[in-house]
Amino acid sequence: MVAVLQLICQGETLANRHSRFPADDALSETSRLTAQQMQGCIEPASQIWLAPELAAQQTALALGLAGRSVQALAEPACGLWAGMPIKEVITQHGEDFHRWLAGGAAPGGEDVAQLVARTGAWLSGSVAGRQPQCAIVSAAVIRAMVIGLLGAPVSAFQLIDIAPLSITTLRGDGKRWHITSINSVRFAFPEGSL
Repeated sequence: MVAVLQLICQGETLANRHSRFPADDALSETSRLTAQQMQGCIEPASQIWLAPELAAQQTALALGLAGRSVQALAEPACGLWAGMPIKEVITQHGEDFHRWLAGGAAPGGEDVAQLVARTGAWLSGSVAGRQPQCAIVSAAVIRAMVIGLLGAPVSAFQLIDIAPLSITTLRGDGKRWHITSINSVRFAFPEGSL
C-alpha cells in the first residue's frame, strides 16, 4: 500500500502581503475565505499535522480540519528580522541578507540546512504510516522538504515558489517519500455554488 502526504501551504498573511519577515502573523481574510472554499480537498481519513504558527492553525480551521501541532514543522526562525520589512533588512543588514539568500541564517535565526535536517527527520519518521496524512505548513517548510527529498543544494531553496494554499503531494513506499506534484491548487466548490 502506498502512503500519501499532502502538504498544504498555509494561506497568505499580512507579512506576505507587506513584504515582511514572518512573526507568527495571522491569516489574511482573503486567504481564510479561499481556504473555506477548499474544504473537501484533503484525502479522506487523513491524519492532520499542523505547524505551530497562527497562520497554519487558522488555515486548518478555515479548511474545517483539526490536527496535532508539531514543532518540527515550524516555520524557520527569523531571529532579529522577525516582523521587519524586507527593504529595511536589505538597507540595514545588506551583507547578512545576501548570506541569508544563499541559505544562511538571519541573525539569531535558523539556516536552510538546519530547516532541511529538521523537516527531513520528521518526514523520515512519518513515511512508514499507511494512513493518508496532511500537513499544513509554511512555504519555507515545503521548499525545505522538496530540496531535502531531491538532495538539492541549499541554494535551490530560494528558487522554488510555493503558492499560498497550494498542495504539494508526496507518496511513500514505506522507506522513502517521492514527490508527485508541487503547487497544485484544488477547490471543492459546494454543489450549486457556481
